[in-house]
Amino acid sequence: MDLSVEGKSERIPPGSHICQLYSKVTEIPSVSAHLLRVGLSLNEKCLFAAAPAQVKELRDELEKLQVDVDELIASGQLLLFDEREPFLSNGKRFDPYFLLSSHQTFIAQALREEWKAVRISMDMTWLTKDVATPEQILKYEAASDAVFTFQNAPIIALMHYDHSKLIPSLVVEMLKLHPISVVGKYIKRNPYYLNSEQYMLKILRINKDKGNNRPS
Repeated sequence: MDLSVEGKSERIPPGSHICQLYSKVTEIPSVSAHLLRVGLSLNEKCLFAAAPAQVKELRDELEKLQVDVDELIASGQLLLFDEREPFLSNGKRFDPYFLLSSHQTFIAQALREEWKAVRISMDMTWLTKDVATPEQILKYEAASDAVFTFQNAPIIALMHYDHSKLIPSLVVEMLKLHPISVVGKYIKRNPYYLNSEQYMLKILRINKDKGNNRPS
């Protein structure tokens, strides 16, 4: 078991990029705590980034699971961030490729430190508020799938989105890019998942069809 939600568990392979669609931010810490606890027990380096209230709640959830948070932070195995600047280009601008690069840097650093792999949990609604377009968010998700899932990278990433803040079409497209999703109290494998190669071919076909249908 790598991820458990309301008693339903799924085995999560390396390279997994998981999407959680939440309706309340309080849904983030409990799901994240279970994912990170498993990683910590497997000698993996873990990172959690969210608003200060959610970081505090995560600490509480981990402590309920008998995880010594302060000791793990001191050892460098667990990193908690409650500020957005480290994940934004120049501390201000959302750049999907900058964020992806930060994940790759985190993986490389963890492996140099001889951790087995990494786990990242991040509230993307908090991170992208007022600084990202739907297109930029989708670019990040597609690129992450291409880099991590397709290459079986030593990372498991759990990214959280408030579905009420996303336009419906973006929700549909994002679900296509995640083989496993958490929606409310349910964890499920997505039968409509398209890997990044399939997804980009689909986009290219749509754009080609649009071009062919333009009046001459």
